[in-house]
Amino acid sequence: MSGSTATPAAASPAASDSADNSDHAAAAEPVAKPAPKPKPAAKPADPVAEAEKFIYGRGAPQNCDRGMKELRPSAAKGNPKAMISLGALYATGVCAPRDLPTAYHWFALALRKQPDDQPLQENMKKLWGDMTQPERQLAIRLSQ
Repeated sequence: MSGSTATPAAASPAASDSADNSDHAAAAEPVAKPAPKPKPAAKPADPVAEAEKFIYGRGAPQNCDRGMKELRPSAAKGNPKAMISLGALYATGVCAPRDLPTAYHWFALALRKQPDDQPLQENMKKLWGDMTQPERQLAIRLSQ
């Protein structure tokens, strides 16, 4: 296996020109094509999980505004998981002001979608016990 490593085609001027052209094309390629964006066309399969990444800072930097902007539309469209998540945020005061009647409202909306959800029923019962009488009255008005 001794001998020259250059091939006759590589030494010819025509081959050299085409090699130069392909080198220029390869060099121009990154300039001509925009850098790929991180999954812009693909919507997350679970918008609530995507929002919660930002709300809790798991897998992304914590950004309450962005997380809430992603979560609210899902809840408004009737996603019970998003409704439960919003209720939990209002109940705990994470990324939202602590507001027990509003939390109860979101839980009540989710329960209409998932009437057999036992943990949700238990959370609502506990939340009801934590509210003052005026908060309960407001929760009833919000949930009608």
